Amino acid sequence: MNYVKKQQFTIENYTLENGKSIPVTLGYETYGELNEEKSNVILVPHYFSGTSHAAGKYTPEDPNPGYWNDLIGPGKAVDTNKFFVISTDNLANVQVKNPNVITTGPRSINPKTGKIWGLDFPAFTYRDMAGIQHEFLTKQLGINKLYGVMGASAGGFISLHWAVNYPEKVERMIGVITNPQNPILTSLNVTQQGMRAIALDPNWKEGVYQDGQEPTEGLHLAVQMMNTGAFTPEFYETTYPRDSKEQGPYQDYKVPTSYEKQVAKAIESGSAFVDASHWYYTCRATMMHDIAHGQESLETALEKITAKVLMVSCTSDLLQPTVYNREMIEIMKTQEKQVELYEFDSLKGHLAGILETHLFREKIAEFLI
Repeated sequence: MNYVKKQQFTIENYTLENGKSIPVTLGYETYGELNEEKSNVILVPHYFSGTSHAAGKYTPEDPNPGYWNDLIGPGKAVDTNKFFVISTDNLANVQVKNPNVITTGPRSINPKTGKIWGLDFPAFTYRDMAGIQHEFLTKQLGINKLYGVMGASAGGFISLHWAVNYPEKVERMIGVITNPQNPILTSLNVTQQGMRAIALDPNWKEGVYQDGQEPTEGLHLAVQMMNTGAFTPEFYETTYPRDSKEQGPYQDYKVPTSYEKQVAKAIESGSAFVDASHWYYTCRATMMHDIAHGQESLETALEKITAKVLMVSCTSDLLQPTVYNREMIEIMKTQEKQVELYEFDSLKGHLAGILETHLFREKIAEFLI
């Protein structure tokens, strides 16, 4: 097992896509060794609720390694005997309470006021995240070209922005369970409703919690919306089975069903490090994801890509449906780009891109040769 160390970088003044400037401090991790030419770098942006902990463990006592440990490491698909892998935390990382996360967001202190930003924190985009990573790599690490950039879900959003906005800096781009534009249905069903659930919580007021109480009910509902979309219907039927013999819910509407109790327990456990205001902002960034923003069309944006592209899609993914991958690939093929789509299926749906990497790791290894 490889043991990794959390590091951090700071950009004193970064101008976001909306024109507002903020100081940025984010955590990052590295795996493998940077070669003398600095030509073996693979950047791995993380998914919506993930962190920069993509592989390895911090200590021998850690119960679990990084989320893509099956992909990243010596002799693995992303072979750290060959590649130098970098992963950074995102702005408004939802796991801001995790001691191994370093992030700037609405729970950070606004240096101009000495108080937490709250909803005064400016909106950010995943294009901003690509820009922050670009400035960090080029100006602080002296890395001017990526052998590859690859990410799952929102990490794929950032990877696509790298390919579009810094085409001369990216040789290969891998997008897993992701799309060039966040589907409008996903935005309405999952992210916008999650934001509304948080905002309706009685403890929420302008992003600041009243009397030290966090909007627990609103946050848990927002997390549940995301999780229920992240898996397939079949997964829920088998993982949280109903008890058809129970009588309580049929006698009193206040009594939850057996499957409600099971799901609530899982959501509560998974929300231990999550902050409502950071979830709120990350939802907004997800809703705004569109590599064609500011362009004439999606075709115009895709035309700018010069990297070799591999899209990896789960055909049971409800959040980032394969149909939009197919449309993207068709456009790029007519543009005579080097592009490929790899499809797989899993009952875990969207989260198969995190939890079942054995279904596509050989393809990634092949693509990185």
